[in-house]
Amino acid sequence: MTLIVIGILHHYNSEIQNKTTSANYINVSKKILEMYNVHSGCLVAGAITDINRAADQEKQTDVAMPDLGILNGTKVNMVLFEGDGDKDYLFFSKFVWNKMVGFAIFPEEYEIKLELNTIICGWKKYKLFNKGTVIDK
Repeated sequence: MTLIVIGILHHYNSEIQNKTTSANYINVSKKILEMYNVHSGCLVAGAITDINRAADQEKQTDVAMPDLGILNGTKVNMVLFEGDGDKDYLFFSKFVWNKMVGFAIFPEEYEIKLELNTIICGWKKYKLFNKGTVIDK
């Protein structure tokens, strides 16, 4: 089974000290991944399952809407960074982000749905929620 994360795409305004990580992320509830004893730098693997315009965003960039369905199924290795509050951050790799840029997907203007199934921390690999599905909105 899996972890489904649905969230608004955000941009981190400080420099990321990782050559493979973009500055763009979505949040995940801290309580969900802390069960697996993960730490910053672990990878959370899965795929993009849906990308849509965020419904409640006031200021959106005018874009001739491409078929974003082409990105569905794109494999992702999100880099986990632990947050101070009740949310952690899942950052997109630069490789996947560069693919998304071509579709004019702007932070704060799009909602992304990810289906995540594996955590990779060093040599350890964990299947996420192998007996059920957890949805984090």
